[in-house]
Amino acid sequence: MNELLLTMSVDMGINRFSGETEESFTYRVLFSALGLWCLRTADNISAGNHGTTKHNQTIVLNDLINKYSKIFPTSSDRFVGMGNQHINLSVFIRRVYEETGYLLTDEDNRNKIANYGRSIMLGDKALFFGLPESDYTVNGLGVFTDPTDYRVSAKDFLIRDNLTYEEYFNSLFDPIDYYDRDIDLNELEFFNPLSRNVPSRSWEKQLQTDCTLARKSELGPFYRVMRISDELQFADEPVEPQSDRLTSYEYRRLYFALKAHYGAPLKATITKMDDEYSMIRVGGHLPNREYHYLLLLSWPVNDAFDKVNYLAHNDLVEEIIDTLENIGVEIEGGANDE
Repeated sequence: MNELLLTMSVDMGINRFSGETEESFTYRVLFSALGLWCLRTADNISAGNHGTTKHNQTIVLNDLINKYSKIFPTSSDRFVGMGNQHINLSVFIRRVYEETGYLLTDEDNRNKIANYGRSIMLGDKALFFGLPESDYTVNGLGVFTDPTDYRVSAKDFLIRDNLTYEEYFNSLFDPIDYYDRDIDLNELEFFNPLSRNVPSRSWEKQLQTDCTLARKSELGPFYRVMRISDELQFADEPVEPQSDRLTSYEYRRLYFALKAHYGAPLKATITKMDDEYSMIRVGGHLPNREYHYLLLLSWPVNDAFDKVNYLAHNDLVEEIIDTLENIGVEIEGGANDE
């Protein structure tokens, strides 16, 4: 194996799992290395200026990706989004760090490294938001080091309420919020929480449950629907334009809560690969809060933009399970599987 790659893997504490191909291992090491380079560029001081421009970060990472692709050509395809080859990995990594608090953007639109010493305790590890001076390991895009005095919870990081999926469901399906509306039911499609398809393909012309979502088209408008005294009543469900922001795709949380409430939850399968790693396969795309969090705890498997399959250290699987279960995802398998 390439000596450069082995040195990088040792520096970041990344090992191969049992049966992992050299190509897969190479991709994981390079993916995490690109993350560290993104953080390093924001830790610079040049001519008295702290940090760097976003444009410079993109240039540096694009140059690295080109070099890595030449040195390790078998892994180059993993840096391209298979569904959308126009997605730029350099911008993607930078945006993940901006949205998760690793990078702070000043009034001059320069990115600086966060230096608050903030961390989330995960067992005997700490997910560190910034770039420690020494003694750290990397999981996906997340940097791990010794615990710090300034600690936050995962829910604080996610900037979300403390509601369980059932409490969240009840908060959105309170009869007091619903009214008669002059809406032609023939124009609507209804979300079917009982469907075995992924949520995006679970829309039907017939209403299957007493509480759900309705839409006139894939672009909206959207409504929450509740059967009250055998009559359908409605509440507006605004859906804002979605982006790479941490708070985007939050409507998926309602999909998951509906499915869990009606006993047909979205599922995630966890398969233990060896004593160090487990594979997690989620049955649908997550809200960005959970998606970004998983990018800090694990590696996307098939390519850098894989939103379904993740590889994580076994000692981080419990945190991932808690995160998924909190939004109504049912877990199959686990760290004890052989």
